[in-house]
Amino acid sequence: MPYDAFVFDFFGVVCSEIAPIWFRKYLPEKESMEVKNRIVGPADRGEISEDELFGKLGEFAGIPANQVRDEWWGYVSINGDVIDLVRELRNNYQVALLTNAISGFFRDIITRNHLDGIFNPVLISSDERAAKPDPVIYRRVLDLLNVPPGRALMIDDNPDNIKGARSVGMDGIVFESAVRLRKILAERGCLIGVPGNRS
Repeated sequence: MPYDAFVFDFFGVVCSEIAPIWFRKYLPEKESMEVKNRIVGPADRGEISEDELFGKLGEFAGIPANQVRDEWWGYVSINGDVIDLVRELRNNYQVALLTNAISGFFRDIITRNHLDGIFNPVLISSDERAAKPDPVIYRRVLDLLNVPPGRALMIDDNPDNIKGARSVGMDGIVFESAVRLRKILAERGCLIGVPGNRS
């Protein structure tokens, strides 16, 4: 079989996107990218706290920080089809999660949606002080999985993050939908569903 492990992104794959949707509501595209790089990027790398993130975003939008937080929560939607696929893949493979996220907010989403234990390991950029597409964070997940880069597949909706994975020797798929991902994995000979013999 081509892979020993799968590494899933969270926002945009397992869960709906949040920050990009929120930015579109309040800021023009050019300004939103600037603000994202200046505020969300440091939060993803653990350089500013969750409270600081929502406070700064609230200043830009002209609303209270708690309203920003509530609006972000309003965008949370788990892709049940992806979760079903992950559960099936776990019968035969290691399945990790690698996300650019603020640790507390992300962990609350996991807990509220009963997703604890589905992925192992879980790497959160703000805890690791490094964010995709920095090669260092891909190497960390590979070390925890204890698999060679070429035996791990990164699944992410951001092409830049796939490039980052490929820079360390991982394979990658740009996520479009659970249906398409399932089809691609089947075409590549991955065992999906019941436990199988990969030898």
